[in-house]
Amino acid sequence: MANKKQTKVSSKPDKKYLDLLYMTPSTLKARDLAELLKDFKGITVELWEEMNVLELELVSQNTIDFEPLDINFKDPSDAAFVRNRNINSIFAINLAEEDLPTIKVCFEQIISQFSGFLCLDSEDFKPIYAGSAALPTI
Repeated sequence: MANKKQTKVSSKPDKKYLDLLYMTPSTLKARDLAELLKDFKGITVELWEEMNVLELELVSQNTIDFEPLDINFKDPSDAAFVRNRNINSIFAINLAEEDLPTIKVCFEQIISQFSGFLCLDSEDFKPIYAGSAALPTI
């Protein structure tokens, strides 16, 4: 008789993760975002101020991490994109795709306070999930 191993098939699909960017003309620290979101229902805020990193824990126990990025991109088109929009702060955000609706609600509050936009970390910074990446009018 052959020794057959049974493998369990998980009924849960693997989580898909998104890498997003929050870009703003405001000069921000993770502390500023933590202060704004500290009373947001369903979110626990954890701040590592010395590293300028913010973690949000959702009711689902999923976490959303905010880490600052250098605004001096090496790629000329990326650098022009940032310069033309007067971007002074960028945070890389990693989250489970299923948490996107929750973070969009948070970003409505963040953008109303600090302006800017939330976008996919892609070649053309699209799609834009919240706010606007339109060029400022003079």
